[in-house]
Amino acid sequence: MKTAIMRNIITGAERRVHLTLDHPAVQCGIAVWVDDEGRAYFPEDVQNPFYELRDVNDTP
Repeated sequence: MKTAIMRNIITGAERRVHLTLDHPAVQCGIAVWVDDEGRAYFPEDVQNPFYELRDVNDTP
């Protein structure tokens, strides 16, 4: 599973997120970044101008 720390570049707020295909926001089989509360933010293949991803890694 790919995980990361997502930081809002405006507020500085950080959330732990992971990529998943098991979420209603998934479209066309493209994984979305989801936080621990189940909120989806944006697809894996899209750069979001309000968030940056740090410490991206694959965990078994």
